[in-house]
Amino acid sequence: MTKCIKPHDKINIVVYILLSFLMICMIEMTIKYPTNNLISWQMLLGTLIGTILLLIVGKKWNRIYDKIGRKSAIYWMCLGMFGIALYAVSMSREDNRYTMIDYQQIYSAAADLAVGKEITNENYFLTYSNNLKPMLLLSVLFRIADFMHLPAFHFVLGINVLQILLVIWGCGYLTERNGDSRWRFPILMAYVFFLPIWGMASVFYTDSMSFGLGILGLAMLKKAHNTDGKARWCWLGGASAYLVLAIAWKITAIIPVIAAVIIVLWQKVQSDRKNIIEFLIIFGALSMMLSIWTNKYDIARQAKTTANPLISWVALGIKGNGSWDNNREFILNLNELATTHEKKEYALNYIKENKNSFFDLEHLIQKNSQNFANGNMGVREFLFIEKDDGTFLWNLFSPWGKYYWRMSQYCFCYLSSIYMLLMLGMFQCVIEIFRGREVSPLLMVCQLSFFGIYIFLMLWEANNRQMYNQMPGLILGAVLSLREILLNKPIKNSD
Repeated sequence: MTKCIKPHDKINIVVYILLSFLMICMIEMTIKYPTNNLISWQMLLGTLIGTILLLIVGKKWNRIYDKIGRKSAIYWMCLGMFGIALYAVSMSREDNRYTMIDYQQIYSAAADLAVGKEITNENYFLTYSNNLKPMLLLSVLFRIADFMHLPAFHFVLGINVLQILLVIWGCGYLTERNGDSRWRFPILMAYVFFLPIWGMASVFYTDSMSFGLGILGLAMLKKAHNTDGKARWCWLGGASAYLVLAIAWKITAIIPVIAAVIIVLWQKVQSDRKNIIEFLIIFGALSMMLSIWTNKYDIARQAKTTANPLISWVALGIKGNGSWDNNREFILNLNELATTHEKKEYALNYIKENKNSFFDLEHLIQKNSQNFANGNMGVREFLFIEKDDGTFLWNLFSPWGKYYWRMSQYCFCYLSSIYMLLMLGMFQCVIEIFRGREVSPLLMVCQLSFFGIYIFLMLWEANNRQMYNQMPGLILGAVLSLREILLNKPIKNSD
């Protein structure tokens, strides 16, 4: 007998239908107009094959886990081996600091500040104040390395690899419920086969240093909820610290947290008020301390009246494909202005003059492709693309490399297969609601998080690299979609 659908669930169904339609349109545009001169029909075929393979592997793994059980020792050993391999491969990339201009500016200023020198490129940070906190944080890491008499690059690389491992642990831990940890190993394998991570681990830029921090913060909050005593405070402190760092490195990293708040309130998910209040107190205190520390630098105070305003990034993305390269004239004119107020007025006028361009179908298609139809995640920006350094990574990610074409095909199909799983997960959620079953709140968080970054990047400057720090949420959402699709019976939620 069909159960009566509650009004709340009816709204959920309507929202899922709308989001599914948007997802279908996005995937269609992505596959129809791929970047890197890829061939559309080949990418469609590759995406379908990749999606089917993931469904088959997911079903097989489900059965294998039922037979072999948890096997934590094997999981931790594999996680450690991945970290060692990632660090070893990345050690050859020290010279990447001389590649992308923005990265050069941040790295050189942080290195100077770490040894007590004056910043020689102040004008850059007076214009792009969004990179000021990342530079200051990087300088702290360089100072710690100097204090410990360690090479700065290798020390920060170790920190970055450790953070990646923590994010992988966090994704796996978030999927656990009622002691069932079957999906943490597939998540680990998803990261192993995510090629851009091998090229971005050695980059200490905003996108890479904010990688998965929102997801990691959520995992630590869940751990705090499940822990008693002094350890609980450690997890609360860790969650607070990583989320403060997420905002400082790149604010888009907290999109999963914003999505989580919305889902908790909308679904009326039971939460521990004590933990939340204590977390907010610690988070607020750390945020205030970081703000006070940053404002001690004269350049931080000066930048408030000279930096490019946030609205300028919206104006930058309103024409063409929305990329920096496609809108150089706007940037050059903007940077000639002296004050933030003048720049804001110029950007607002530019938006008014070109507002019709935003709704142009060709612009939307180009911007969608620029943001979501390239699985390389901007790794090439941190290579000397025309100079063969003899490494396998160069041959993978440089357009002059031996394997660039195949790598681009693989990365596109990898990313598109994740999109497909997210879409199938939405279809399954509608079915589950009709059946009267509870949909995983965590899956809803991942789905909402993806649409959050989608809308943001369609309004903002277009750059596929900005998807890199969102990949943990996408991978988690894809695996949770697999779990939902392969679920044969309702399980009491404990996400």
